[in-house]
Amino acid sequence: MKLFYFALLLGLVACTTGCPKYRPSVDFNNPDSFIGKLNTHIKTEQDRYNCYRLGQQYTAKGCSGNPGSFPEGPALAKRIRNDLLETALPYIDSAYIDFVTDIQAGRDRNNFTLDLVELGTAASVGITNGERPLQIIGVALTAFRGGRRALDANFYKDQSTPILISKMDGNRARVRATILSRESANIDDYPLGAALSDIVDYYNAGTLVRAFTQLQQDTALITKQSEEDVLVLKGVPLSRPATEEETKEAQDALPVLENLSKSLSSVDPSVKASAVKKLQTIVSVLEKDPAVAPLLKVAEIASSETDGVKLLNGLKKVKRSQPTDSDVDRKVNRAINTNGK
Repeated sequence: MKLFYFALLLGLVACTTGCPKYRPSVDFNNPDSFIGKLNTHIKTEQDRYNCYRLGQQYTAKGCSGNPGSFPEGPALAKRIRNDLLETALPYIDSAYIDFVTDIQAGRDRNNFTLDLVELGTAASVGITNGERPLQIIGVALTAFRGGRRALDANFYKDQSTPILISKMDGNRARVRATILSRESANIDDYPLGAALSDIVDYYNAGTLVRAFTQLQQDTALITKQSEEDVLVLKGVPLSRPATEEETKEAQDALPVLENLSKSLSSVDPSVKASAVKKLQTIVSVLEKDPAVAPLLKVAEIASSETDGVKLLNGLKKVKRSQPTDSDVDRKVNRAINTNGK
């Protein structure tokens, strides 16, 4: 019987020590690690980025020249931002590969060990004499199976390893696609801070916690779709999809805002003044709409504002605060295309 308890103890130890890590291992504190060197590289490049973003030259002593005196600066800042992204992502990929390999190998190893313990305990029933020992073995086996069930329920949410890895792969692919699409944007629409935030999102997408959350969201989405299907069968109208014209307006508004941003950075006062005038007109039109006017106040912009950058950022803030298929977003896009070209 002592041997049995010892075997059971080994099984419990394997169970407790086999609890999964929830995220890839990244050593942020070791300055000699790759991530430590990457942080140093980011800090150095960020200084260059900040100078070029303002249209200034970069020197060892800091920014040189007046803002806008170096027209090539924004393009160089964009290149620095993209280079930082493409430098950081491969390291996260490497850590993720090690992570999923450990999950798969560790869970397979633990399951094999636990299977041996369970099979050995079940086999001992056939070679044990006496009613009392058999009862003890039966109770212990039930407890062991319950503990193993609790391990899967609490640490893996009753999901198989391939499903979890597949979900993490999908999460990472979505973030990667977002990063690739945003790399073509200028530094005003996609600043370095947003790029660094996307790097963090890319790392978090390859964690078990995010996989569990996404699986729950997928289940909720399927439920919502089923509910909407029932409403359609009952004749209840759902929110309408964007028309082809509205989709084109949304696509056309982005280059208009980008051109206005470039004009505001121009060294030619007349070009800059024209951009400010267009932005004031856009805001003036939107101020007359009762659905949009409150959002302009939240963004702290008005048609009387003379700071073009503030007007531009305020319009972007209003757009980001609304779903892309909302009536407000459509009205903002229409005002931008009509008055901003």
